[in-house]
Amino acid sequence: MNKPRLTDRALQEHLPDWGVLVLESHHSPQFTMDWREHAFLKLVYVLRGRGVLEFQDRVHHFESGDLLIVPPGVSNRITDAPDAASSLYIGCIDPRLFGFDDQLIGRLRLGLVAASPYFSNRVATQLRRMRHQQASNDPTRPISMVAAALRIIEWVLQLGQASAQSNRSRGRRTSDREVMEEYVARLATEFYEASTIDAAAASLGLTRRVFTKLFQEVTGSTWLTHVRRLAINHAKHQLAQTNLSITSVAFECGFNDLSTFYRQFKSQVGVSPKNYRQSISAE
Repeated sequence: MNKPRLTDRALQEHLPDWGVLVLESHHSPQFTMDWREHAFLKLVYVLRGRGVLEFQDRVHHFESGDLLIVPPGVSNRITDAPDAASSLYIGCIDPRLFGFDDQLIGRLRLGLVAASPYFSNRVATQLRRMRHQQASNDPTRPISMVAAALRIIEWVLQLGQASAQSNRSRGRRTSDREVMEEYVARLATEFYEASTIDAAAASLGLTRRVFTKLFQEVTGSTWLTHVRRLAINHAKHQLAQTNLSITSVAFECGFNDLSTFYRQFKSQVGVSPKNYRQSISAE
């Protein structure tokens, strides 16, 4: 596996015509960043490391798994901790994409987004997918990038609404069983964002033991088996109904490497993804 190229300086952000750019920045121990002000909304997801995001009037400490928001027109810079250089996903979004709602950016809280590990992983997965789309030659790349960026903003706004509602209804926690049933229902459309069982348990505020027991009771299956079944079912649909490459299908379904995807697909379906697509086409 190739090591990422390290940078001593902040990357330049040149947005394409469609207004969405995702950068992946791996800082060296010598990384420095001058104060910078930009005309776009910036989302920063911390893959590794820790440090501070500085504004002129405040400082936000960050660490791995955190999401930070920098509005347009706000002077900012990032300073890494001396012993923990950062690796970041940086999503840049042109405010013109929010022309349908001139109050939208104002509803986004500046700085650190208080979120669960489940939410943070969801954003990281989306940004990683956008990096993949950005590097492709798919003619639908612009609309895919814009749609994905708007979806992240939707999630952040929904998180703020849920937090406010939670504060109003504090003390009326639903049962762990109800929490699990809601989570299982969400998995039907969010399976590709699932990372590990520990992250899933933490996102629900449950111990791994309780999570595992409740998941088995609700689904009759283990977490990993259930998630992979959902992923392969979606892969079958995409292979049959779209012209996406097998690599793109695998990535869309949440697999980070082709070998695992091929192995899981053949185990569940009995044939390789390529042979499955060919058999469907021949019908």
